[in-house]
Amino acid sequence: IFMSDLELKNEILEIKAMLSLLIPKNVPLTYIAEQLGKSRQSVREFLINNFEPEKDFWKKDGKIYLSEGTAIKLLQRKSYGR
Repeated sequence: IFMSDLELKNEILEIKAMLSLLIPKNVPLTYIAEQLGKSRQSVREFLINNFEPEKDFWKKDGKIYLSEGTAIKLLQRKSYGR
C-alpha cells in the first residue's frame, strides 16, 4: 500500500492529535515513576543526568513536571537505565 505525501502527513497529524489527548502537556514525575515502577528519586536522577532542565522538565509548586515529549520518551522505555 502506497500513500501520497499528503495522506501520510494527514495520518501523522491525526496520530499526534490522538496522542495529545492521551498525554497532557505537563506530566507529573510521580505519574511517570508509577508507570515505570521506579522510585521518584531514580526517575529524577535520570532526568537530571539525561535531559535539559526548564525545557524537558521543570519544578512548579514544589513538584517536578515533564514535557509531553520527555514523558513519551521515558514511557517508551521499559528500563530507562539502558
